[in-house]
Amino acid sequence: MDSRIAIVGAGFSGAVVAANLLRRPPADVSEIVLIERSADMCRGAAYAVHAFPYLLNVPAGRLSADSSEPLQFLEFARRTLPAAGPEDFLPRRLYGDYLQDFLAAAERAAGSGIRLTRVCGEATTLSRGPDGALVVGFAGREPIAARRVILALGNPPPGILPWAEAIRQHPAYRDDPFDLPTDLRSDSVVLVVGNGLTMVDVAYCLTRDGARAPRLVTISRRGLIPLTQSEFHVAAVQGGGEFVEQVRTVRELVSATRTLAREVQQHGGDWREVVTFIRNHAPVIWQRLSDTEKRRFVRHVQCYWDVHRHRLPARLAAHVDALRLTGRLDIRAGRIDRVVPEGRRLLVTWRNRGVGREESLLVDAVINATGPDFALRRSRNPLLKSLRSAGMICEDALELGLATSPQQACVGRDGTASDSLFYLGPMLRASHWEATAATELRNHAEQLVRHLGKLGARSSG
Repeated sequence: MDSRIAIVGAGFSGAVVAANLLRRPPADVSEIVLIERSADMCRGAAYAVHAFPYLLNVPAGRLSADSSEPLQFLEFARRTLPAAGPEDFLPRRLYGDYLQDFLAAAERAAGSGIRLTRVCGEATTLSRGPDGALVVGFAGREPIAARRVILALGNPPPGILPWAEAIRQHPAYRDDPFDLPTDLRSDSVVLVVGNGLTMVDVAYCLTRDGARAPRLVTISRRGLIPLTQSEFHVAAVQGGGEFVEQVRTVRELVSATRTLAREVQQHGGDWREVVTFIRNHAPVIWQRLSDTEKRRFVRHVQCYWDVHRHRLPARLAAHVDALRLTGRLDIRAGRIDRVVPEGRRLLVTWRNRGVGREESLLVDAVINATGPDFALRRSRNPLLKSLRSAGMICEDALELGLATSPQQACVGRDGTASDSLFYLGPMLRASHWEATAATELRNHAEQLVRHLGKLGARSSG
């Protein structure tokens, strides 16, 4: 136990932190245990193998899992796709292949004093043993004790929508946007709840066969959809200190962003350069905002930030535009009041935003594409539920994710940062706001391993 680190979750975050630990193992660690409930490690939900070739939403040239080799993924991709370029949007399953290769390469290069053990099983509990070790409990296998544990659980599933409780078992309702109906026809109508990147995935998959494509209706609170990616100079906007210093409220942030975007475009630049610039400074800006200002951002600005930040490959954007022009996709803004069964179909009652008048729509399927639900109190993950119940983890004030220290240690209910339980993944957004992209999580993984190295040096010294 004394020489073991356990990583729960083997998607992007788990694979990258495991690879970094193999390269730079802490002095007090001789075994890394990588735990994943799926036998297909290093994929997670994002890079799983599907019959439909879902595309990455980030160009290949910006997806390296190693900060010292910025084009590493592109070079890997060119082994099977020789013509791939840095601005190409490649299949997600290929990125899963890359992560498997990335971890395997780190394992081959590891010294004799460190080894990687892969464990297939679902971690359901985490408790403190009598000797101070953390004990990971499983459904159907022996527990594993470790000196330290890193939670790398990835994105949570979509939340259970209030009106969906009564129809969750109905065959026309799908809570998983990757488990889509296969019996739809050109005269079928599908309601997709949510208008973000997941909605586009659903729309692209369901309409790949133009002759049999159903009619799609989508609904979200504001009816905003992601904007389009384009080629641009990622590091075109330099500096940052002056911009950060002038931002202390959401109003100042919006004003400064608009001003900077106008200046960039007046000089022939692209507004996407400004979004990338702000992303790079987002943690500092976010931490300077008061809780009141953070709530104001989430309520009034987040939806606009999201459609500018989480953008579509041009190919997908063109597909969405074509669907709208031909009447196969109807994007609406509003709120669903109730959904009731009508035989094998569902009757949806909703209200248009700003109008208030009820409307009804009879559909052949309803797909929940609202994206991950980060509220810890609503989590369906048994491990997170167990940890929260025990007070070993807690949510932030805005329920954006997990409360963590600057070193990514989990903060308990009593406000104390753990010295043995850490977190790496998108729920770091509670402290950093931007913590979902590969480059951001990669950087957090490298920082966490450096911190664990310092702990190991003190422990063995």
